[in-house]
Formats: sequence, structure tokens, C-alpha cells
Amino acid sequence: MSLSLRLAGEWDTSLSRIPDACVCTALRMLSRFVTRPMERMLAAHGLTLTEFQTLVSLHAAPMSALGLTRRLRIDPAPTSRALARLRERALVVRTSSRRLACWSLTEAARTHVEVLDLLWREVDSQARDALGPELARKVIALVDRLPRAIPPESPGWFD
Repeated sequence: MSLSLRLAGEWDTSLSRIPDACVCTALRMLSRFVTRPMERMLAAHGLTLTEFQTLVSLHAAPMSALGLTRRLRIDPAPTSRALARLRERALVVRTSSRRLACWSLTEAARTHVEVLDLLWREVDSQARDALGPELARKVIALVDRLPRAIPPESPGWFD
């Protein structure tokens, strides 16, 4: 039985030109290609991409876990894991013991983010070069138009 699903990125580039190639898998492949250098740079500093995005978001202003979830457009579980790991490393603190309290950066984290900002510029420049300026602008514009929160697939447990 033949599948209707087509994956982009075949070695034979004529196959990738098919109009019915799966956009979702193509975007995932592109995402991995573009984010790999950033993940390597962050791994040298003991951070994941989600932890880095969390630090950058909190550098702008203290935020609740729900606010971070909406800002990063990810599910609550990865946000909670990132905050827990950053808290263990004394990079973030809760502003109070209330359930929906805001999180903020420690001074050590502020310094860490400012150092990472210098390294990020080079990695971001390489990603923009790989995509080309027009596609880079379009991707950023598309993300800016995404809904603030991605609804769960079901009211039950999700990760």
C-alpha cells in the first residue's frame, strides 16, 4: 500500500519539489537544522533552548509560569521543568510563595544572559544567513501572529 504522506528533504532534490510534501515535517527538519548551532552553544553553558528562552523572557520582566507558557507558546510541563532546573541552579527565584507567583532572575542569571547575548548574536546571524533575509523576516512575522496560548488537545493530561 502506498502512503499519501510525502517528506521533503530527499537527496534527489527533484523529489522535494512535490506540492504535497508534508509541511509539518519539513518545518521540523528546518527547525532542527537551524537550532542545532544554538543548542550546541547553549549546551556548553549547561542550558537547553527552553531554559534560555525562559531566561531571556524573565530578563525583560518577572513573569508567572503561565505567562511564560503563553510567551513561549509551549505546554505548561516544559515550562515547569525549565523553571525547576533553573531554580536548582539558583538562576531564578519566585517572588512569593503564592501559587501563581511571578518568577524573576537572580543577579547571576542576569550576568549569564548578558554574556549569552553576545554569543547569541553570532549564532542568530548564521541562522539568518542559512534561511536568507526574506524567509527569516517571514518566519518571525508568522510567529508574531501565532495565538498567545496553544490550546491543549484534550482536557486531560498532556506533556
